[in-house]
Amino acid sequence: MKIIQIFPGKVWGGAEQYILDLGTELQRRGHNVLYLCRNNRVVKSRLLGELPLIELPFRCALDIQTIWRLVKLLKDVDIVHVHGIMFVPIVMIAAILSKSKVKVVMTRHDAHATIVNPLFRNLFKKLHAIIFVSDMVRRRWMGANGWMPKEKCHVVINSIPKYNPACGDADDHCRGVPLWSPAPIKCPPANKNNVCEDLRKSLGIAAETPLIVMSGRIRRSKGCEVLLRALDTLQRLPFAMVFIGACKPNRYDEKLIQMAESLGIDDRVYFLGFRNNSRQLMLQADIGVAPSVIRDSCPLSPLEFMQAGICVITTNNGGQREYIAAGETGLLVPPGDVDQLAEALERMITQPETRKTIGRQAKAYYDKMLAYDLFVDNVLSCYK
Repeated sequence: MKIIQIFPGKVWGGAEQYILDLGTELQRRGHNVLYLCRNNRVVKSRLLGELPLIELPFRCALDIQTIWRLVKLLKDVDIVHVHGIMFVPIVMIAAILSKSKVKVVMTRHDAHATIVNPLFRNLFKKLHAIIFVSDMVRRRWMGANGWMPKEKCHVVINSIPKYNPACGDADDHCRGVPLWSPAPIKCPPANKNNVCEDLRKSLGIAAETPLIVMSGRIRRSKGCEVLLRALDTLQRLPFAMVFIGACKPNRYDEKLIQMAESLGIDDRVYFLGFRNNSRQLMLQADIGVAPSVIRDSCPLSPLEFMQAGICVITTNNGGQREYIAAGETGLLVPPGDVDQLAEALERMITQPETRKTIGRQAKAYYDKMLAYDLFVDNVLSCYK
């Protein structure tokens, strides 16, 4: 098949990595993939000119210039896969004008219950399929848009390609971290290209000390302050806490460092900033944590920990509940609940065999139900 994937954003986030991973696997399976984007230096710099990429304006939902350029592109295309509702009217109008047999598929990545403009509803009804990254996302979107034919709506839980440590982090998922991330404030010297770094050695963490890792955007909505308050209650226990990822706002780690100092745990908390080798570093964790206080559609960092066989503690207000069985393949806590997060952390710190068992069970479930090959098979089923 000839497939067009359209990058939606102005930063490199989860949706953009989803598109690149999916397109890479589709190409590996013999499909012809073309990428479209707006004038976006972040996307262009990430792709490094190595993939077929065409820029289009996509100025608004009825951008005439973009529509006519798309009409020419769609003549011999089988699938157009869009990743945001603003692209649907443009692409559907172009598909109709092209008089081709192209199928238009949308993936809904956001958990917001966005109401579609009534002027565009007939165009949405003409979509071949809508893929939702979790059933929670489907329920929220359909709750606001009940007119959409249910038979066109499909849930395909997010996944990530298998990580190959031998290849460094060439396929690393930066999880929305901007490429222009500032240098971290508290960070040990990294070796060239950040490859094969031993966290315990570089940070001076004893082998017997449980290592807790959080990877992704370091921002308030991800529960960073809640996590520090939970760790404050566990000072009697051995642990080291490592944050991997750029901050938003840029100097947010300064606030977290000050908070850790005021709590008296700054000697056990480290902020590494953005790292190209984040997945290699995550593999060294004893405990993964993703304590987001917002409703995440289907966060990927818990999946990364599960894929690696590492016990993860995350919140229960988003798509996490659909791929984590509490107490079996991970631990779920209410968002913003310091006491329950501390209780879960204490349990995993003090019960190493339990956390190893949960990690093994998480990996087994991931390999059977969430593996990337299965994910791509499901996406192709929606295409066909």
